[in-house]
Amino acid sequence: MGVRTSYFTAARATALQKILAEKVALDGYLSRLRSVVGLDLAYVGRTGIAVATLLKYPELILKEYAVVVGEVDIPYVPGLLAFREAPLMFKAYEKLGTDADLIIIDGHGVTHPRGLGIASHIGLILEKPTIGAAKKILTGRVIERSGKKYLLVNNVVGALVFRPPGCRKDIFLSIGHKISMAELERITPTLFKEGHYLPEPTYVADKISKQVRSKIALHYKRKGC
Repeated sequence: MGVRTSYFTAARATALQKILAEKVALDGYLSRLRSVVGLDLAYVGRTGIAVATLLKYPELILKEYAVVVGEVDIPYVPGLLAFREAPLMFKAYEKLGTDADLIIIDGHGVTHPRGLGIASHIGLILEKPTIGAAKKILTGRVIERSGKKYLLVNNVVGALVFRPPGCRKDIFLSIGHKISMAELERITPTLFKEGHYLPEPTYVADKISKQVRSKIALHYKRKGC
């Protein structure tokens, strides 16, 4: 089953984001953290490949993963990524059959023009603490406080600018939902392995999605698609 566009319009999606953004929680402490899920999505043409990985924390050992493949008909519109990718991510998460203590999503959280990136969108719907892990700035500016760098968007300090160990560039880790900046800062160093640019849950999800993408692309090629 694919992701259909029957009721999707950019205007309607934008209006919904503004409403939902008011419900995002910018605070929260992870009193229990034993499992972390990573969500990522890759494409082969209009076919989306969503991967959910479940890692044991703090060891960051993969316990299980789920893959969901489906057609994505919603077009890419800057700032509306959640409407395109979240439906398949939800299905992958549900397929795991377990609740995570924390979910990390490939994309932005509150560091979004309307304060509701895909990480906030997913966190709000699932009512789970979420963090967004983005490679590039969508909006806002980098500021420095007490020797640390942050991303400021709409006058909100929404993301930590973090240089993973053994890497040469920064990644933007943003508040998604139900987690404070102080808590995000506290756990960030524990989510990475040496030399891996992404947090381990999304690093593994990204790796699996690319493996599945290669198999699907090869299958399409053999079929002459």
